Amino acid sequence: MINRIGLGLALAGAVLLAGCGAGGKGEARHVLPTDITPIHYDIAVRPDAAALTFTGSVGADVEVGAATDTVTLNAADMTFGKVQLDGSNVTPTVAFDKDAQTATLTFDTPLTPGKHRLAIDYTGKINQQAFGLFSVDYDTPQGSKRLLATQFESPDARRFAPMWDEPALKATFKLTVDAPSADMVVSNTPVEKTEALEGGLIRTTFGATPKMSSYLLFLAVGDFERVSRKVGDVDVGVVVKRGSTGQAGFALDSAEQLLPWFNDYFGVPYPLPKLDMVALPGGAAAFSAMENWGAISYFEKAVLVDEAVSSESDRQGAFGTIAHEMAHQWFGDLVTMNWWDDIWLNEGFASWMANKATHVFHPEWSADLQTMAGRDGAMNLDARAATHPVVQPVADARDTAFDTISYQKGQAVINMVEAWVGEDHFRDALRAYMKKHAYGNTVSDDLWSAVEAASGQPIRQIAGDFTSQPGVPLIKVTSLGSAWRLAQRRFGVDAPSRKPLTWSTPVAATWPGLKRDWRGLVSMGQSVRIKGPADAPFLANYGQAGYFRTLYDDKAFGRLKTSFGTLAPADQLGLLYDYWAFGQEGTAPVARWLDLAANLPADANPVVWMQVTDVLGQIDRLYDANPDQTAWRGRARTLLAPVWARVGWTPVAGEPATTVLLRARLIEALGRFDDQTVVAEARARFARMDLPAAIREPTLTVVAMHADAATWDRLHDMARTSTNALEKQQLYSVLGETRDRALARRTLELALSDEPPTTLRQNILRGPSANFPAMTWTYLRANKTRADALFAPGSMVGMLQRITGGWADETIANDALAMARAEGEVPQRLKASLSAAVYRARVRRERLDEIGEWVKGG
Repeated sequence: MINRIGLGLALAGAVLLAGCGAGGKGEARHVLPTDITPIHYDIAVRPDAAALTFTGSVGADVEVGAATDTVTLNAADMTFGKVQLDGSNVTPTVAFDKDAQTATLTFDTPLTPGKHRLAIDYTGKINQQAFGLFSVDYDTPQGSKRLLATQFESPDARRFAPMWDEPALKATFKLTVDAPSADMVVSNTPVEKTEALEGGLIRTTFGATPKMSSYLLFLAVGDFERVSRKVGDVDVGVVVKRGSTGQAGFALDSAEQLLPWFNDYFGVPYPLPKLDMVALPGGAAAFSAMENWGAISYFEKAVLVDEAVSSESDRQGAFGTIAHEMAHQWFGDLVTMNWWDDIWLNEGFASWMANKATHVFHPEWSADLQTMAGRDGAMNLDARAATHPVVQPVADARDTAFDTISYQKGQAVINMVEAWVGEDHFRDALRAYMKKHAYGNTVSDDLWSAVEAASGQPIRQIAGDFTSQPGVPLIKVTSLGSAWRLAQRRFGVDAPSRKPLTWSTPVAATWPGLKRDWRGLVSMGQSVRIKGPADAPFLANYGQAGYFRTLYDDKAFGRLKTSFGTLAPADQLGLLYDYWAFGQEGTAPVARWLDLAANLPADANPVVWMQVTDVLGQIDRLYDANPDQTAWRGRARTLLAPVWARVGWTPVAGEPATTVLLRARLIEALGRFDDQTVVAEARARFARMDLPAAIREPTLTVVAMHADAATWDRLHDMARTSTNALEKQQLYSVLGETRDRALARRTLELALSDEPPTTLRQNILRGPSANFPAMTWTYLRANKTRADALFAPGSMVGMLQRITGGWADETIANDALAMARAEGEVPQRLKASLSAAVYRARVRRERLDEIGEWVKGG
């Protein structure tokens, strides 16, 4: 699954996050009894989209291991009707446990060991957010329409049918759906047969799925169209709402490239006869795409490309998301983690494979450089108390941590291990792993066993250190004349994250410009002394494959600073990311990052400049409501002026795709820094509707930032009346960027009104939450009942995970945390987001004076 961390930065490793996990407390797992194993399900449903309800029946073939008079399975938000056992009507006592989301059927006569068939008629609920079977309303030139789709990870298949809803309890599924004859019905497998029914309905029966986990089952019903082509023996299609086929070409072309490559890389061909990519209007608070086997679901922005609306970032993000979800067809679907403890085996690997595939097909995108943003984001969280191990105990499937640690740290650890053992050995290991465990379930050790067998290297210690414990190693480099000492400690920004831990850390070091390098392991308490050329710059973690931060003593840093402009872009990024982290925490002066940024050549790699631009924006947020912000913005404009002079508004034929990305970042940043020339040009382009797709969103963002009431009203009217779902999402999102307090208040009221599509509300809230966090929090707290209803069956607590990323206010962060605790277990991602807000508040208190001195010295 691509989560929301990741969509906008699918290539930057900030891919793509779903779920709301806390986990990791060592409680006993909330799992089903092991005496009954499902083998096959026949599920039939008849949705009533208008009433937001559905009726269903399930027939489950099961294997009973020992005589029992009770059957416990998962069920949520449903009621049971007739029950049959082995074809006979029975009347068991049914006890629902709402907390555990289970139903226990107690029979008068025990079930004997062996095969049985349990059949249950039931009714269920269609949700308006992406849980279980849900609806999506969208506008068309002919008026509003509604489609239905499912989202079952994790764990919401139990909202669709009573079943054994755990990843290790794999079974085959056969789905039958009664739906309006004008609608298309899509599921994991091809249609087996159809039958006309009374009342304008058609009954569609799909072929049986392979043996798979319940969360991979999928259904969509709506006014769809499908475009497709054969890729080998597989029918690859893109399913879109009617009228959107013109936006599907990029996805179809991408899948045609990727499928043969994945077949070859994994050494196991894709096993289903078809592979659909189903594009849904709108969005979800938690995720952007889901790897349902044979029928991947996406929200439109994550997969469709509209030449008039979609930016270069959208295009690259779509490719990364498509690659991520297609990689899941092997890592996650064919081979699935045994339990949610090991969700990283799905998500970390899919993220890593997406990056690898992007590098193959689009080297011009510099995916390896962009991915470093995700690794840095993981290290930022991993250096705070709110982190957790990559592999963590998960007591309840609802607490699975679909977060930066599972995705981006998992991806970074895989990348580090691959670099250590070699690409060929690692690929051989994955091929053996796939063949051995196809249609089965695994734990992390199964993977490391395969890597050790293929490479002949004892990798378990390294892999275990980085996946079984939290935290970030810090490698301290000390100059010793013609030698260097490497020592390890833990990097953390609060007391819990500084608790000593040790890692067997693979380190690759070099002397830039010289044909010498060094590789070895560094651990706590076992420093390493390396001899080398005296007075030469020395670089640890060259190529940046390692998951650690590097701190240089003054002499070593000075040499790297002098040669900074000549370092490889990856190593420039490594220094910038590390020294921004050190500057915030106080490990090193924040002026060191500022000096590196100021000395970056204007013609440096655009991805490096994107990091500089993003950090300047982070610093600007720290200055919000501070009178010194004007001086800071002037200094930031000066720092960006040389690169803006090179990039400008107008693209140059043949320029790198990364320059296109940088241009968009610079327009938005300079607008934020009150560059009056940029603001005037953005307004002029908006007035004449000169908005090329590549700069459309940042231009609209600048206009919205500086909007008066009339301009905001115009943007609002454009959002309200647009029938292009991608454009509507873009326009509603930029409305919240206003820096006018009264207009921000109107944005908040709009988000909780009846006007916007339900699935876009969190997009609208992000802007005011970043610009006016205290006002936003006060408004949402006062309107919590309304917000809970709009985001049901989640709640405002779940939504807060998505909109608190810009907070730097300890008071409101603690208030939000207290509210969440009052409702139960706090989602892991909300803990992480609020802990970041508390940390930013500390950085604001402790670092602005130092930054201010640097500004004055400029």
